[in-house]
Amino acid sequence: MRLGICEVCAAKEALYACPKCEVKTCSLACVLIHKKELKCDGRRDRTKFVPLSEMTAREFMSDYCFLEEATRYTENRKTDKCKGYTHENKNLPQTLHRLRTAATKRNIHLRLLLPNFSRRRQNTTYLDWKRKHLYWRVEWLFVNTAPVEEGKTISFVDARCDETHTLAALALKYVDLEEETARDRRKQLFHHQTAGIGQLSFWLRAEGVRNSSRRCYLLEANKTLGENLTGKTIVEFPTIFVNYEQRPPTGYQQIESDEEMEEEEEEDLEAPKTSKVEPSESEETTEEIPDSELNHILQELAASLANPEDPPMDTESDTE
Repeated sequence: MRLGICEVCAAKEALYACPKCEVKTCSLACVLIHKKELKCDGRRDRTKFVPLSEMTAREFMSDYCFLEEATRYTENRKTDKCKGYTHENKNLPQTLHRLRTAATKRNIHLRLLLPNFSRRRQNTTYLDWKRKHLYWRVEWLFVNTAPVEEGKTISFVDARCDETHTLAALALKYVDLEEETARDRRKQLFHHQTAGIGQLSFWLRAEGVRNSSRRCYLLEANKTLGENLTGKTIVEFPTIFVNYEQRPPTGYQQIESDEEMEEEEEEDLEAPKTSKVEPSESEETTEEIPDSELNHILQELAASLANPEDPPMDTESDTE
């Protein structure tokens, strides 16, 4: 079977056909040129649509092998203990179990991810068992940083923040020019440092609620970190936005608490149950029979039962 002239050099007869893009080539040099120019890896797309009329034994065998590989992949995941559940890590180490228990006692819903998640590996939140103190890993996101761009953020991470310290005290090292960190980031944090710690607003990214990717909680700078996290859901560690304006970050909406979102969800669930279907105006209504006519019909029925051989009485007599 001839493939025609090589589509790369156009000088020799083609000997090869690319399984992916079906380009005809005559030599290894032409194959490498076609892969470089077309950015082709030479591997046939196994999920590419092929009409039934054009399918051959090769396509059928390829589909069969693809389904077999998918089946083996699924079976391997079923037997993998780490992949057997993803909603919550059931077998927690003792340190993490104590950490979650301590957070629960503080009315903080702490969710811990599986070990293969990057957020889990980055988490350095620590429980001082002797002092009964939590030291949170906090991710600070300073929004609208210089040069001023709407939605632009710069990130800082504190490995361990004492829960007994206020937010103002924890963020002071990024705003007070007497601190080395603030001086090093003078250009990016110029507007935040100009506003001062008293004019900054702090916003906690919401987790575990509906539309959490676009919602946040307003935090109070004069309250401790632990007090601000009370009643909130935290996935591994908190992410706090810092804005020099008294408004949420761009693209986010303020919510008051998790209970507010739960009430909205309950209302959505109860709405179909409480809705009533009102009869339409087009539906026909049955007319009520007048009492006089009803009595007349009953008399005729009683007379016919008393004289079954006689024909029933007519309501109207025929006139000749």
